[in-house]
Amino acid sequence: VIIDRGQLLSVGEWADPAEYKRHRITESGISPRSLPLEGEALVCTDADEHDEGGHLIEDAETRTAMVLKRLRKREGMKEEISCPRIYGATQAEVTLVGWGSTYGALRETVDLANQEGMDVNLVHLSEIWPFPAEAVSQALRGARRVFAVENNATAQLARLIQAETGYQIMGKIAKFDGRPFSPAYILRELKQEVS
Repeated sequence: VIIDRGQLLSVGEWADPAEYKRHRITESGISPRSLPLEGEALVCTDADEHDEGGHLIEDAETRTAMVLKRLRKREGMKEEISCPRIYGATQAEVTLVGWGSTYGALRETVDLANQEGMDVNLVHLSEIWPFPAEAVSQALRGARRVFAVENNATAQLARLIQAETGYQIMGKIAKFDGRPFSPAYILRELKQEVS
């Protein structure tokens, strides 16, 4: 197993530990960091906006530079974010959409539903930001009946998909009692929705 800790500050890279710039402006937007108890670099981050050294600033030029640095991080993240995982047939009569910890219950629901003669597949996201809009659009292209299966009351993922892709998910299966989904619960709710 290779563990990649990202851009780290090399021990002894700074002659004076007080000169360490935890928030150094870089081309990638990612500043090298010091690991706790490794070297003598002093990590400082004050208030809402700060300079490269982590100290409070109020000038517009530094604030603009720091915001642009953080936006560059997002570009790198877009290159690394996972595409949605499709489980089951590429096209199905019913598509379930979920993210995060719902995967196991949704995958089992697809298996149970298909064993009962339904035509169901799954589009699952393990990461949602920066949102992989093109990959989600491609995964949902041609979907017939789509249900967002979410552990919240307001269908947050369905709204995010609509905001980022324009695709409106009409069907929703929500559970917000603080307990995880079970395949039996999802299948029961799905049958009620499609009947």
